[in-house]
Amino acid sequence: MGKPKRDPNSVELANKIIEQYQPKSVEDMQDALKDIFGPKFESMLKGEMNHHLGYESNDKGEKETNNRRNGYGKK
Repeated sequence: MGKPKRDPNSVELANKIIEQYQPKSVEDMQDALKDIFGPKFESMLKGEMNHHLGYESNDKGEKETNNRRNGYGKK
């Protein structure tokens, strides 16, 4: 059985990323991927926290749980 062919849209997107960021090293490529996917992962994690706690961030109303957000800071 042969290797499945890549989706042409994926190849085009990868080429655009390389063209835009012009990485010269593995570290450059990792930084580009962080720039591209970082905000999406952050959004997904915030959504997961909202679902887990049962309320949106900055919600000032009564809560059904004693579990609270403690904020966050830079490492």
